[in-house]
Order: sequence, then C-alpha cells, then structure tokens
Amino acid sequence: MTAGHSATNRYVRYEILEKKHSIFYTLIIVTALTIICLVTALYVRQLDRTISDNIINEISEIAAHDKSTIQSYIEMCWEDLYEIHHRLASDGCDTIEDVEARLNLECASSSFTHIYLVAENGAVYTDKFVTYVPDSHSSAPESHLPQYFSNNRDKVVARFDDKIRRGRATKGSILYGVRLDNYEVNGIKMFALIGISDISSIQDKMVIDSFIKDGKIRGHSALIDMEGNYIVDINKKLYLNKWNNLFDHLAESKESEMTSEELSERLSHLETFGFYHSHEEENSRELFYFIPFDPEISLYFIMSVNEEVFMEQTRTFVTMSMAMLAISMLTVISMLLIVMRYQNKTILASKAAKSQKEFLSNMSHEIRTPLNGLIGMNHLIMAHIDDDSQKPQIKEWLKKSHSTAGYLLSLVNDILDMSKLQAGKADILREPLLVDALIDEIAAMQADNIAGRGVEFIVEKDITEPCIEGDATHIKQILMNIVGNAAKFTPKGKSIRLSVSQEKTDDAHVITIYRCEDTGIGISREYIGKIFDSFSQERNRNTNGIKGTGLGMAISKLLANAMGGDITVESEINVGSIFTVRLPSKIVAEIPGCLKEREGDMSIRENGEPMGRFGNRPVKILVAEDVELNAEILMEILTMEGFDAVHARDGREAVELFRESEIGEFDIILMDMQMPVMDGCSACAEIRRMDRADAKSVVIYACTANIFKEDRDRAMESGMNDFLTKPVDIGGLLKKMGRTDGANDFSKTL
Repeated sequence: MTAGHSATNRYVRYEILEKKHSIFYTLIIVTALTIICLVTALYVRQLDRTISDNIINEISEIAAHDKSTIQSYIEMCWEDLYEIHHRLASDGCDTIEDVEARLNLECASSSFTHIYLVAENGAVYTDKFVTYVPDSHSSAPESHLPQYFSNNRDKVVARFDDKIRRGRATKGSILYGVRLDNYEVNGIKMFALIGISDISSIQDKMVIDSFIKDGKIRGHSALIDMEGNYIVDINKKLYLNKWNNLFDHLAESKESEMTSEELSERLSHLETFGFYHSHEEENSRELFYFIPFDPEISLYFIMSVNEEVFMEQTRTFVTMSMAMLAISMLTVISMLLIVMRYQNKTILASKAAKSQKEFLSNMSHEIRTPLNGLIGMNHLIMAHIDDDSQKPQIKEWLKKSHSTAGYLLSLVNDILDMSKLQAGKADILREPLLVDALIDEIAAMQADNIAGRGVEFIVEKDITEPCIEGDATHIKQILMNIVGNAAKFTPKGKSIRLSVSQEKTDDAHVITIYRCEDTGIGISREYIGKIFDSFSQERNRNTNGIKGTGLGMAISKLLANAMGGDITVESEINVGSIFTVRLPSKIVAEIPGCLKEREGDMSIRENGEPMGRFGNRPVKILVAEDVELNAEILMEILTMEGFDAVHARDGREAVELFRESEIGEFDIILMDMQMPVMDGCSACAEIRRMDRADAKSVVIYACTANIFKEDRDRAMESGMNDFLTKPVDIGGLLKKMGRTDGANDFSKTL
C-alpha cells in the first residue's frame, strides 16, 4: 500500500507539474500574442499616421510646384504687358489710331486674346479698333475694366468672363493688368494696360496625375481669389457669368473641420494649411490643402485628395506588413544560418568595403589638395588684379594655377582609368605597331624632361620582330609612367636606361621586354610590396616635395595584366630601381601593313591647311557648345588665332546655321556631344544627310568630356572626322586644324 500510495502520489505530482507547465507555456503564448497584438495595433496606428503625413507632404510638394508654375506664368504675363507698354512708348505711337494698330499687332504676336489700354477718364481702347466709353457702353464688360484697379494695386490678376456676342455665348478668361505711370497719347493720360488670356492657359498648368486609379480622378486642384471665388473650380469646370464660391460650399456642408469664418481669417493671413471636408454629393471625405501666392497676386492655390487614397494605402501597407512580419521571422532564422555559413565571405566583404573607403578617402584628399590650391590662387589673383605692381606675381600665380589644373586633370583621368580597369572594361586594341617607333616616341617625349633635370638618358634596342600586334597607346601610357617616375626620383648626375628586347615563343608570337633601369634613390623593401596599390606613394626624406597621384603604377599594372603581361620591380635604396614590363603579342609578318597603322582619317591637307579652305580667307569654324563659359573661351582663343568662329548653342541651331550657310562657307565644325534640343551625334548625322556639296566633306570634330571607347565609336559612326576630349587641348586642336604656331609658352586647355 505504501508503494502504491507512493506511486500514486508521484503520478499526481507529475500531473500537477504538467498542468503547471502547460499553464506557464499558455501564459507565455498569450502574453506574446497580446504583446504582438498591441505592437501591431500601435504599428498600424503609427503607419496610418505616417502614410497620412507622407501623402500630405506629397500633396504639399505637388501644390508648391503647381503654384510656382502658375505664379511664374502670371509674372511672365505682367512682364509681357510691361514690354508692350515699353514698345508703345518707344515706337512713337502718338495717336489713338497708332496705339490701336500697335495693340492689334501685339495681340496677334502674343499669348493674349485681347489687349486693352485704359485711360484715366474711364475710356477703354482695344486691339479691335473699338473704344468703350463708360456712359455709352455701360453694359459691356470692357467698360468695367477700370474697376479692377480700384484697390490701388500696381498689378492685377482676376477672373474675366468675356462675351462672344456673335453667338451670345460667354467665355471664361483671365485678366492680367499693370498700372502705368506718366503715359499719355494725344493728350489723353493712360493709367492701365490689360491683357486677356483664355482660362485654359491656367488650367493646363493644374494637371494632377498622381491620384488617378482606373480612370477615376481622386485628386483635384483649383484657383480661388481672397473672397473664395473660384477662378478654376476644384473639378476644373468653368462657371461662365456665374461665380462658384468655396465659402458657400463650406456653409452648406454637414461636416467640415473648418468654418467659413475660420477659413476667411486664415486666407487673410496668407497661411499655408489643410483640413478635411465631407463631399455630400459623392458621399466622400477629402483633404483640402491651401497654399498662397505672393501678396501682389492675391490668389490661393487649392489641392484636394480623396480620403480613399489614404485608407487604400493604409490597408495595403497593413496587409503587406503582416505578411512581412511572418516572412521576416523565417528570414531572420535563415539569415542567421547564412551568416554563419558565409562568415568568411562577410569578412572578405568587410575588407573590400574598408579598402573602398580608403580609396575614396585618398581620392577625396588627392582631389581636394589641388582644388584648394586653385581656389587660393584664384582668390589672390582676384584680390590683386588691379594692382599693376603685382603683374609679375599674378603671372606666376596663373602659371601655377595652370600647372595645378593640369595635375588635377591627370588625376581625374587616372581615376577614370582605374575605375574602368578594375571593372574589367578596359578597351585593349590589337593593332599593328612598330616597336622601334614606339620607343622613339617615348624617348622624344621624355628627353627634355630628363635632360632638364641633369640626368643622362640612354636608349637601347634589341628588336628581332619590328612589327607586332598591340595597343600602342596603352603601352606608351605604361612606359611614360615608369620613365616619368624614374625621372622624378633620379638625382642630377645620375642616369636612366630604357631598353627593349624580345623573346620569340614560337613562329607567330613574341614576348617584348621593356626595361627601365635608373641609378636613383631606390625603393625600400617595405614599399615594393605596395607600389602597385592605388594612391600608394612612399613617404621619406628622399621623396619629400615630389608630387604624384599615386595611381600611375596601379594603372600600369592593371593595363599590363589586361594585355596578358606583367610588371616586375627590383630596387635597392640609394642604388636604383629596375622596372621590367613583359608583354606577349602576335608577330605581324607584313611590315608595310604595320607602317599604315598610323594613317587614320586625314582631314588636313599636306600643306597644313584644313580641308574646305578657299584662298587666303580665314578658316571659318562653327562652334556648337551649350555651356556659355566654354563657348566664350573657345571662341575668343580661335578668334585670337585668326579663325572666323560662329557660335551655336545646341545641335539644332548648329544644323540650321550650316543649312543656311553658303556652300563651303564653314570649313570646320567643333561639335559638343551632349547638348540640349539635339545632341552632337544627331546633329552630325543630319548634316551628313543634307543634299549639298559640302555636307559630306566638311570637317567635324567631336568635343566631349566622355572619354570611353564607346563614346568615340558613337561619334565616328555618326560621321565625325575625329574625336577631341575635354578639356580641349588648344595647341593640339590648332595643330589638327593646320596651325602649328597656336600654342604659346604653356599649353592652353579649355
């Protein structure tokens, strides 16, 4: 019995414990569900408020934009009236007949449907050669025009219902008026000029597309005066000879958050505000938003949005939020597993982000440094520009500014090169080139720089295959970086040796080895491992004061790799450095074919004159450039160099200027690639399609800040002769156009 009772007691205790656990878990679940419900309710409430605030913000932005558009139009109409008055006064309209004839001409050439001149005696003179005298035409709406200026305002905009007498119909119009001072015609003093426009000129600027669903418009806009009268009503209906008033609507409404008195007070204080109002006919509730115009306009812009828009978005977001809540729980668990599994990848991504941050930080520093110099020197120049004693110093500042700008341009070019190379989008060409000529070009370009530093420059060649396939431009870029660095870091009295040799791998392929050896300051072992990193520059007492972007070697390494080769470096402090570039390539058997690789598209005659030049007259150039400052500088330089330059502000204007010119009048066209109305490529293509003798032969150069191959290809496909990158090298441009004497003591760029 004892054992049985003991077992029974244990069973009872176990059952009680299970019930307690069940109750505990139930309480936890109920508590969790309660918390979730409360959080969800608070979330939905806050979401509803947030959506409402967002829609109100959206409404306010749309209303402000539309109000600004209408205000600009009204101010433009006033300005047009002032200009008409100026022309009336300056064109010698001495009689009423002259004035009416001029009004008729102005009306025909303006956006106004009628123009009226109002005299101080109440007479109204029209563009239709009809004069309205108050006593004789009291029933005509024109005879009441002086009343619009009864409040002593200098400018007026108001509703004006104009009768069309032929069919006894009426037409809703907008009246714009300006007060005139000291203006008389034939002894009659005039005090106002009025223009009438169709009301659609305002209507068309009040289109709302943001709140349309299934063809149903759930958002409207309106224009009212300070007394609540609709100029254009909320549903865009025109009330002809019948005023529709907002205050009347509010007075008749059963439910509105604002009374007519409160609304009138707010309008009088030019407040921006909103309130809800029930629409009885459509059994709906709307949010009204009011925004005033400038005080001189005395109008209010209204926008209304149906409450259904708010509720619809709230329901949508609540449904989405609940679904997202469930999805988020599963997503979090899945993400934890994914994060653990790909932890190593996350670490690598973190390192990449850190590297990118360092790159951007370095890039920001490198760009800001020359910019600070340019801004500082420009400030000094502007401060001393009128001081004749500072002219030598100003000239020195200008030279330094030019040098700094050149450095900044090279930095931007390097950054673009880096970005494209790192993205794997390098444009590597495989064209015939002469190794001997390539080395000679490098030597010629660097000879003066190296000799000026008092350094001996030695060039050695051991070429077995003179003609190979490769990208001459990018090979020169690599070698110029390496030889340029050697010149920077080699002291006076030392030497630089540039050599080239070849190793044949088979009958069709060869490895060309470019070697640059200097006896300069050398590179530390620690820095050799970082020399090909972006923005990498060794800092020590030997390199202090030597400026560079820190991108040249990184770009050279990426270019060499993109061409299937590599760069290696050996160095010892105070002994020197050796850079070796190994580039594989295909052998070109036909040397004459290699010699032709530089011929290209010759648009310049052998005697140095541009194609299309006739006799000794100046070469006439059409400059298509939409940026006024760029155009002004380029036009001035071309004129200074003896060219006859004509400016076109966009591609369409360039096409029309060429179309209207005499055959052969323009010798050269400088065409910006990106312009409003019509871009440069479209303009060039249209010129080439013209049926005239010089359409195919006129020389057209593309001028653009876009430097990538696809931009060059697009320019050439459109029919252009050559491609000039911005900033335009003026010396190179003049040389391309047959002028070799254009560059002065330093290279000019735009």
